[in-house]
Amino acid sequence: MNFWKSNILIEKNSSRHYFGATSPGFVVGANPCVRPRVSGSKLKQIHPCDISRLCRGVVHLALLCLINFSFCNIAQAAQAPESKLSRDADLACGAFVRCQRYLDAWSRHLDPATGLLRQSLDPDGSVWTPENSAADNFPFMVIAAGFTAPETAKKLFSRAMVGEKLNAAACCGLPTAFDLDRREKVRRENARLIFGASEYAKDGLVPMLEILGPGPWSDRMEELAEGVFAAAGVKTPFGMLPSVDAEVNGEMLQVLCRLYWMTGRYRYIEWARRIGDAYCFEVLPGNSGVPSHFWDFDSSRGDGKLKLRDHGCEIISGLSLLYAIEKEKGSPRAVSYYPAVKRMLDRIARIGVHESGLLYNEVDAATGEITRGGYSDCWGYDYYAWLTFYLATGEEKYREKVKHVLANIHRFKDYPWEPRSGGGQSQDGIADAVEGALVLLSHLPQESAFDWVEHEVQRMLAFQQDDGIIEGWWGDGNYCRTALMYAFYKTKGAWCEPWRKDLKFAAAQHGDKLEVYLRPDKPWSGRVHFDPPRHRHYLGMITDYPRINAFPEWYTVEPLEVYEVEGLEKEPVRLLGEQLIKGLNVGLKGGIAKKLNIRPVNM
Repeated sequence: MNFWKSNILIEKNSSRHYFGATSPGFVVGANPCVRPRVSGSKLKQIHPCDISRLCRGVVHLALLCLINFSFCNIAQAAQAPESKLSRDADLACGAFVRCQRYLDAWSRHLDPATGLLRQSLDPDGSVWTPENSAADNFPFMVIAAGFTAPETAKKLFSRAMVGEKLNAAACCGLPTAFDLDRREKVRRENARLIFGASEYAKDGLVPMLEILGPGPWSDRMEELAEGVFAAAGVKTPFGMLPSVDAEVNGEMLQVLCRLYWMTGRYRYIEWARRIGDAYCFEVLPGNSGVPSHFWDFDSSRGDGKLKLRDHGCEIISGLSLLYAIEKEKGSPRAVSYYPAVKRMLDRIARIGVHESGLLYNEVDAATGEITRGGYSDCWGYDYYAWLTFYLATGEEKYREKVKHVLANIHRFKDYPWEPRSGGGQSQDGIADAVEGALVLLSHLPQESAFDWVEHEVQRMLAFQQDDGIIEGWWGDGNYCRTALMYAFYKTKGAWCEPWRKDLKFAAAQHGDKLEVYLRPDKPWSGRVHFDPPRHRHYLGMITDYPRINAFPEWYTVEPLEVYEVEGLEKEPVRLLGEQLIKGLNVGLKGGIAKKLNIRPVNM
């Protein structure tokens, strides 16, 4: 870019010599016709040489304007990528800073004795709960620390785990609630313990595994899954299930699919198949082809409600994930699940979807009547099922449904996803809607949908208060989750260690090449980490199916592939992807931008 700038300046300042314009009738910056204008009656008196000079001057001026115009366009085109990267770096930095402020703010509300987090800042919110504190807020404090203060992330989790085990343990290793003021456990029935554990595992531990990789959180996830099925009390023809509630069963499907991919242990797929069999062979056929929110396995009857928002989307995408596993395995269940999952998706598309592609909050399964108005902020989570089914089967119409909603989401700027009875809305609905969009966009890019994301993210970020708290309840964690997801979209999954507030960085992908932009206010040295294919690296998955509580993958580095890095030293260097994942050592001068270009070497 600087090369183009310098050439333009040279051409502007020496254009007369550059183009050989030595005619006395051609002067840069002046009228090329040096003689005064004359009336028509005197025109014939002009000497033929003057006419020649005039024409040459006009031609030379036209050429100069054309060349300069072309170079200006080239310069603007050359500047555009860096100026966009600079803006993206500012936006990513702003999102990281907000996450760090959220972490600092909520850290002040950790219980000093146990390390446990109260579920809200309301007067009656001084209680630790697995379904709120441990599921929706605390995990994102750990994740935020993982990228802004890595040395504190595991300490945060380990301290809280000790506090949980000592103070909130109940039957089968499942946690109950703990009153932080009275310093006592809250007694809960078995079904409530299972619900809390399923929320904790799916909404809290799964995202930690997805973005941080295996750790004590994935060990705890295994403990909770085994505890849930040890305590499972719903008798069905397909085996004991955790619940009659589609939310709990869907959450466990989300967890079990990951655990099976990660460990290969048969018990996880066996438990997942219990849920899959129950829904594909009884619930869906008995409820007009779609899940019922509640289902009585004794009478084989349900409530007839199809929930497409939070608490209902888990079972829809969970069944698609399980089908994808069976399809990869080539198991007989892939054949038997196929018609049920296909009919479910087709039926929802007929009765639950607005012409824009957005899904209604709730409809009657039999009649299609809308029973809860408004559009679901979890529309993206639902559409994971369609995209997963496409990836498993290759049937284009399911991908087209996803492309259709992404092409229309720009129509819903400023939509009140989670309206409040007293007016206004919560940031939580915006956060969920944007999260779903970003995961889908990492698979199916759509420019107008990215523009919508930009608008909605700024609307969401504005909810943060001066002290770093967002709204003062467990939903603040979802704010941090989506802010981080947005930051990683801007950096294409790259992150810097140590993180600093003044360090701006972003990346842009051009085919298989990644352009990285870094700009600190003060000198900085550290490591720039690049994203591995986490679905395979952390979970052992073959295909990157869209998954609830997964962080999108943008530009991923294969550990054993060779990459060429330009901009690090005078000459390009070649490194293994594993070295890029562990971190590229980089030194930066204060106030000076540095660019790196990374591409795989085709051997």
